[in-house]
Amino acid sequence: MLLLSIVLLCLLASSLVAVPNEYSNSLGVQVGRLSGVGLSYQKWTDTLGYEIAGGVLAHPLMENGSDQLAYIIGLQAMYPVVSHEVNSWLEGTLYIVGGVNHQGYREAVETPADSGLYVAGDLMLEVLVGGGIGVETIFFTHFAICTEFVYMGRYEINSGTMNLEMQPQLSVRYRF
Repeated sequence: MLLLSIVLLCLLASSLVAVPNEYSNSLGVQVGRLSGVGLSYQKWTDTLGYEIAGGVLAHPLMENGSDQLAYIIGLQAMYPVVSHEVNSWLEGTLYIVGGVNHQGYREAVETPADSGLYVAGDLMLEVLVGGGIGVETIFFTHFAICTEFVYMGRYEINSGTMNLEMQPQLSVRYRF
C-alpha cells in the first residue's frame, strides 16, 4: 500500500512539474522583511527564478517623528516545485524561496521628551537571511500576485543581536 501511494504521488507530481510561463520577466511592487519593500524586478528561467526589490524613504526634517532615513534592499531566489494551468486565464506555481536582505534606518529621536523637536539617531544596520514557501498566481498571463511565508534570521549589526522571525510577504507584478 505504501509503494502504491508513493507511485501515485510521483505520477501526480510529474504531471504538475513547473513549466515556465512565456512571460518570464516582471516588474511591480514587493512588501516583505526578507524580500525588501519597494519596486521589484523578477526573472524566471527554466529552473530558477530570482528577484531584487528595494526602496528608500527620506524625511530630512523628521516631521512628526518620521525617521530621517530608511532604506532596504532584498535579493531572493525561487525554485519552482509545482506549476499548474487551471484554464486560459489562471495559472499558479508553488515554489521554495530563499533570500538575503540589508536594511538601515536613522531613527528620529525626540529631544527633550514631549518637545516635538527631533534629532537624528545613530544609523542602525541589519542583515536578514531566510527562506520559506511561496505561491505565484497569474491572471490573464500577465498579472501576478505572489504570497510567501518565510522564516528568517535577523542580525542587528550595531547591537550584535540575532533574532529568528517569521513573516508573510506579498507582491503584485506585471509579467512581460
